[in-house]
Amino acid sequence: MKKALFIPIMCIVLCFACFLCGLEEYAVAINFELNPEEYAKYIPKEPEKHEISLKNAQKDPVELKTGEAAVIKLSDSENKELVRWMTDNPAVVSVDSGGRVDGLKKGSANVTALLLSGKQYSCKVRVVDAVKSDDDLYSTCITANSDILRKNLESKSNRNPYLIRVNRKKNCVTVFTYDEKGKYTVPVRAMVSSCGKNGSTITGHFKLYFKKEWNPLYNNVYGYYVSGISGDYLFHSVPYHLPKSDRLEVDEFNKLGADASLGCVRLAAGDSRWIYKNCKQDTDIIIYDDDNPGPLGKPETIKIKDKSCGWDPTDNNKKNPYNDNKPVIIGAKDITVNKGGEFDALKGVKALDTCSNDITKKISVTGNVVTYRSGVYKLTYSVKDALHRTASKDISVTVLP
Repeated sequence: MKKALFIPIMCIVLCFACFLCGLEEYAVAINFELNPEEYAKYIPKEPEKHEISLKNAQKDPVELKTGEAAVIKLSDSENKELVRWMTDNPAVVSVDSGGRVDGLKKGSANVTALLLSGKQYSCKVRVVDAVKSDDDLYSTCITANSDILRKNLESKSNRNPYLIRVNRKKNCVTVFTYDEKGKYTVPVRAMVSSCGKNGSTITGHFKLYFKKEWNPLYNNVYGYYVSGISGDYLFHSVPYHLPKSDRLEVDEFNKLGADASLGCVRLAAGDSRWIYKNCKQDTDIIIYDDDNPGPLGKPETIKIKDKSCGWDPTDNNKKNPYNDNKPVIIGAKDITVNKGGEFDALKGVKALDTCSNDITKKISVTGNVVTYRSGVYKLTYSVKDALHRTASKDISVTVLP
């Protein structure tokens, strides 16, 4: 009798223990409260500015990617004594009268500044192959840690690669993948959103429960790339008048980043599509409030200027007229100035983004013009808009003797 009871009792105990272990593993896997110290190492650092002092460059090689440029700065006294800049490998790097060095192809070269006194200051420049950008050109999202995500996606683990966190207060959605300990601490994508007006978006822990390409919404409008959060609360695009890609409610799109919905989490079409295509059903969702938008920050938005167009600029539909658009730089052209004259690199220059908004303040200029020394100086104007689309233009500034 005792033996007959012992076996079922042990089975019950073992099952209960397994259940508790499962709960513990589940809690670790979801990692509801993220410790900033845990994910801090996964936050991308700001890129270094390419303005290099000659003293530092003499100690450590300057590294450039192919197609990239840097300016090696001299002091004012050295600039006044400068005879010329030289490179011993013009096939690898070029150098102009202002110490601007361009990486032309993979390899190494020595760049030298020759002074009137006969002194020479040299530094080594190493050029490496440029890495293809992971930027999503159909979204204003911020991406990071693509190498860790790729590894997780290629692994044979049954673990869900994603956890979605929605910061209702800041209208920012951040997607995480798991780290080497199985915790979802690695931010891979941040997207701007519009949650419900007057706090009408629910908070808590949910699981993605359905998907539909087009789905009717309240007030006789439609959501594009819809993924269910809970009940009638959904991830979806900004509403469309009809289930057609060219019937977007443009005024509602321009509200992205601020509370605007009746409770759903609105996204640009490119971002709602990303969740629809990449996040499988049962993906965990946590909706919360915090003053910190998330470890990657809150992406900027792009505004539609042409109210008659009806297309979301983030939609990758082949018929989308925004597909071939990119920023433009206007007014940058070759110029000649007299020695000792004034030169303003940004005078008369402006830039427009993919949707024709003014983004002149985003222009960066690479180069160095020394107007008290005659020579030819190269300047590059570069700009990137909210959709990560870029434009650049090179000009020459000739300072007459």
